[in-house]
This record gives sequence, structure tokens and C-alpha cells, in this order.
Amino acid sequence: MKVTPLTGKFGADITDTDVSQPLSENELTELREAFAEYSVLAIREQNLTIDSFEAFALQLGNFGETPFITPVDGHPNVLRLLREADEAGPLFGSGWHSDWSFQDQPPSATLLYGVDIPPAGGDTAFTQQEQAYDALSEGMKELLEPLHGVHSARRSYGPSGTFGQRDDRRSMEIIGDESALETRSHPLIRTHPETGRKSLFINEVYTIGITELHHTEASAILTFLFEHCRRIDFTCRVRWQQGTLTMWDNRCVQHYAIDDYFGHRREMMRATLAGETPQ
Repeated sequence: MKVTPLTGKFGADITDTDVSQPLSENELTELREAFAEYSVLAIREQNLTIDSFEAFALQLGNFGETPFITPVDGHPNVLRLLREADEAGPLFGSGWHSDWSFQDQPPSATLLYGVDIPPAGGDTAFTQQEQAYDALSEGMKELLEPLHGVHSARRSYGPSGTFGQRDDRRSMEIIGDESALETRSHPLIRTHPETGRKSLFINEVYTIGITELHHTEASAILTFLFEHCRRIDFTCRVRWQQGTLTMWDNRCVQHYAIDDYFGHRREMMRATLAGETPQ
């Protein structure tokens, strides 16, 4: 297994490994160590079926829950992320976010496999929230430490949200409902359960307030944090290729799907791994 950093701070390409076959304990340990160090891994030149994709995911952990989106028939834990060449409308995954942060136990990781990739465009950008936390002043860290973000799916999947209404022109079946209006409270600063590192745990798609503050107070702080957490020096970018399997740590990174490939079809397989209650 060869590990090649994508940037000087986080993200890595993984080559010379085949995850379509069960990995040995040594290989799994090596992969887990790389994941803990780099937070985003792009595993190149894979040839996966939906069954081998699921089998690889289960070597890493249990599946997480996936609301609002109809999964692949017979594979309840796998989503088919499809956008046809002539499809318009909002792109699933656009906007800086951490997957399903509105859940009681958001997923620990997301796995995304490139089945049909445009010749150019469609990159995924990532921003590392441990670095974002480290760059804050000590005074700001002290201010944020006892506070909790309010997370909700309402902006995306509520009745008036981006994907809240059925759209027959959309390739993916996304069905929002009233449950998207529910809220969850998570620490603004969370500690990674495996590495012990601290990170910001907010995102502009799902974080709608701060539990302990009035709306106007929370809005001012969140506006600053949203801008701060996506600073260019905290980011890396994965350029997709046919057969790339990218996995990222939702506990310490946000991501953004870039919509710049109109006129080309794109198909991915996606699964999440179960996480824990943020602490």
C-alpha cells in the first residue's frame, strides 16, 4: 500500500492495494492508521461491484442510517448518486457540510466510489476542522468550548427545503418530510474518539443556531465560523477518476461537491459508517 499526501496537511492518495478482496489484518491496520493521519483517503484504481463495495465498508465498521433518500434495491445501505448529463437543479452534496450532522449519532465516515466519472469536473473539496480549531485564538476557543450547535435537516429536506419537494426531473429519489424539522444539539468543539484531537463541529448546511445563545448572537458567531472553517489553507481537493474510492472522516472534515460538469453523466455509490454521539 502506497500513501501519497495530497497536501502538506491532510488528504492522501492510496495506491497499490485492492479493496475488492478482503484485506488482511495488517492491511486494515495500515489503512486505519493512514485514515487517522490524513482524514481523507482517495483509493485509486479499484474495480468494485456493489457487493464488494459493501463488503469493504463492513471491514471498517457497521453501516450508518441514511434518511430521506431511496437506496439501491436490495442494498438498503447503499445510495446511487446519479446526475444525468442534461440534469439541472440543485446538486446533491453541494454546500459545505458534514454528512448527517443532524442525527443523534452522525456517521463516522463516508465512502464514495466512482462508477461513471466525467472527463473533467465534479471534484470534491474538503476542509479540515482540526486545523480550523487550532487556528482560533485562545479567547475564541474558551468562548466556544461550553457551547452547542443546533443541527437540523430542515434547510435541505424540510417541506420548503432544497430537496423537500418531489421532483420527477431528478435522477435520485429524495423524499423530504416533517421529520427534517427536528433538531439535535452537538458541541461546537468535539473531540475525536480515536485520536483525541479537537475540531470545530459546525457546517453551513445543517447548523442553524447555538443552543445557549439568542438567534442574533448565534448568527454573528456562526457567520464568522463558517467563513473561518473553509479557509483555503485548511482545504484539499480530490480529483475523481473511474474506479476511485474516496473515504473521509465526518468527525473532523467538511466536504463540498463541485457542480461544474453539466453535459456529462456522473454516477457514484455511497455508504456511511455508524458513528458515536459527539463529545
